[in-house]
Amino acid sequence: MQFTNRERIIDRVSKMPKGESSPSNHYWCETCKMLFSIDSPVCPYMTKVCINTPIPVELIAPESTISLEKFGLFYPKIPQKIMDKFAVDNLEELGIKWANAYLEFLKEWKFPYQNDPLQTLKSFLILISGSETAQRVQKEKITFVITDINKNWEKEKLFKILESSIKVLKTELNIKQHISFDEIDIIGETLTGKYYCGMCQKFFEFSTQKDSITCPLMPQKCMAVPTNINKINYTLENLVHVYSFTPDIYKRFIAVLDVKEKGIQYLHKLLKEDWNFEVDEESLNKLRFYLGIN
Repeated sequence: MQFTNRERIIDRVSKMPKGESSPSNHYWCETCKMLFSIDSPVCPYMTKVCINTPIPVELIAPESTISLEKFGLFYPKIPQKIMDKFAVDNLEELGIKWANAYLEFLKEWKFPYQNDPLQTLKSFLILISGSETAQRVQKEKITFVITDINKNWEKEKLFKILESSIKVLKTELNIKQHISFDEIDIIGETLTGKYYCGMCQKFFEFSTQKDSITCPLMPQKCMAVPTNINKINYTLENLVHVYSFTPDIYKRFIAVLDVKEKGIQYLHKLLKEDWNFEVDEESLNKLRFYLGIN
């Protein structure tokens, strides 16, 4: 009987040592640096062919908060746009709540976040803004430069939230320098690129639109080709699939906002207008649960 190369890989992977289970269902991957909320130590993206097993955070802690940045940099900016839309009152108080939610998440996921304070701050900014940042570090001052803010946020609103968040994080991380914010446009008025990978069912949004891209999560190893959403078929259930095992960091942020019915309507609008999804009620309800829109 002849086997295809994929079948040989599946057979070989099935005979490899199994992974250890996490009592909290919190895992991370040493190779792709992703985080997973899953029931068993099996890669949720490439279940039958991935030769890695996710690592329980109780066994080995994630190396760095840089793994969180992938959600902010490359995933669809749907959570950030929801946060911008519904962050309207008590912005200083909201910033404090988000900083505390972030710290609670880091502690729950066993991150050694105090080992690299600057990295921990940067990861928070990227998660909230959905943008890349640059750092201008001086003896008495650190300036974070956030790129293309207007793609996801109203600048003044975001800066006001971050200023109160950073006070909380500076205290926790024992950072003495003054911290300020600046911004710069990189891609300007150009629309951001939106892509779907049919192999692992991931969606990406970053940079400018092209017909296809190299996987931003594992550019040197992944053989799949994320494709312009206008040139590939996908469903809203594919996006639900991703969020079903993505850690709930954005749910923690959005849950403190007053979104309710207007939040559901806005989510529907983003899915349809930004991503061309055919929105069905069942999938929409699943997604709003994972995003904390109640």
